Amino acid sequence: MRHSPPALLLLLALGAGSCIAHASAGRHVTFENDRFYDTDRYYTNGIQLSLTRAGGDKPGWARWACREFGCADAAVQHSVHNLGQIMYTPVVISEPQPQPFDRPWAGLLYYERGYTLVAPDQKTLTTLTWLAGVTGPASLAEQSQKLVHRVMDIPPPQGWHNQVGGTLGLMATVEKRRAFEALSADWSSGMQLRSAVYWRLALGNVMTHAGAGIAVALGRDLPLVVGSPSGIQNKARAVPALDAACLLKWLRCTTFASAEVRAVAYNVFLDGRIGRDDPEVDSRPFVGETSVGMRLDLPRSRSASHGPWFLQLKVTRRSREFRSARPVYSHTFGSISAGVDW
Repeated sequence: MRHSPPALLLLLALGAGSCIAHASAGRHVTFENDRFYDTDRYYTNGIQLSLTRAGGDKPGWARWACREFGCADAAVQHSVHNLGQIMYTPVVISEPQPQPFDRPWAGLLYYERGYTLVAPDQKTLTTLTWLAGVTGPASLAEQSQKLVHRVMDIPPPQGWHNQVGGTLGLMATVEKRRAFEALSADWSSGMQLRSAVYWRLALGNVMTHAGAGIAVALGRDLPLVVGSPSGIQNKARAVPALDAACLLKWLRCTTFASAEVRAVAYNVFLDGRIGRDDPEVDSRPFVGETSVGMRLDLPRSRSASHGPWFLQLKVTRRSREFRSARPVYSHTFGSISAGVDW
């Protein structure tokens, strides 16, 4: 069983909060693990602390990017700081010898900065992010997993000396979302259906890929274009969540779902470092992913110093990411995000 990496437990003490698609601010913590669905392989654990601030000005690099990606007239809806750690292992973690036919051991410790901008018509969102992190021993993935296994009296992993080596990882991402009005509706009960189509481009020596997909949300008081839910997005990116919708006086909730396909040119966690003698597998060029989830807010938990606490649950299923002489599986993992709005 995998657990939250202790190298980042200090983050939990700093507080937790949510990211909201309308102008808002907050903090939230996200924990992901495949053990929720009784598997123990591949993307095995992720933890992330996010701090969101509403409004603000575009930094110079965002103004330059907006000239290229059509968001020069868009206003900053919110910005986000993310700090996190993710790890990958093969199916068998008790084997100390190299496993060339399985996914390599790998970890990433990262910081990410992102801005979400909304067009004047409120129907287009542009998200710009950059990420910097370290792979290999400096990611502390080995120490994190071994310490928690020791504390929990679980057999320790044996193969971290075979992990993808250390490097400074950099990645820049742009995502464009547009309201899909043909699949949106407003009902007399106040319930709303909102849909958005999107594309994404990521460049860097962590991942380089292009993706496209569709996202839907069902609730009340939703924005014209739905954003991404809280959490660790595509294992190296996170952007703010959908605005929660009121269904009951004491409970606010939004359900959401998405489907995406990605063309992957490079993934350091599968391909190893460029030009280095790292463990690697035959990665697939196309990967599909579907997610469904629900966010629950407790409006009566609001106080003079903060907004309502929330809990978000999400399940993600990803298609096979590599080929091997041994069986390779699709992968399902769960995500829990918890926090409070300001």
